[in-house]
Amino acid sequence: MIEPHRKLIMINKTNIHFTPLYTKNYPQTFTAYEKTFVMLKPDSFHRNIDGIIMKKIDSAGMKVLSQWEGIAPREKLERNYIQYKDKPFFSKWIDFLSSGKIRAMVIGGDDAISAVSGIKKSVREQYAPGQKRFNLMHSSDDVESAQKECKNFFDVEI
Repeated sequence: MIEPHRKLIMINKTNIHFTPLYTKNYPQTFTAYEKTFVMLKPDSFHRNIDGIIMKKIDSAGMKVLSQWEGIAPREKLERNYIQYKDKPFFSKWIDFLSSGKIRAMVIGGDDAISAVSGIKKSVREQYAPGQKRFNLMHSSDDVESAQKECKNFFDVEI
């Protein structure tokens, strides 16, 4: 719907004239600044896809607020994936994650959890189709997991 607004135009100091301006009413949208946890897995480095992932994160308007790169301690990885501890693949998965360099990051931006989730989906579809665990990157699913994972890797409250 187009609503008229009036714009004040002064012709002289004594003659004041109003002319209508037409503007379109756009629905209000709300985006929240969020922080989330992202981890590039060893296969992203082995396949030289880490730079591509970082460019996608940057071009989505997300900012790296903290990062750590190296071989992750097994205990941190186990705590990060504690919900899968009783699964048969758990030990091999942790072995894989601790087999090479990872990059753990706290990412911030508007609707960061959702934005990074979209990036993760795109990266996995393009570079790791059909893979379940060897799928290049991890990101937090929701606010609670982001808080837990950032606390685990960086000892910070978000």
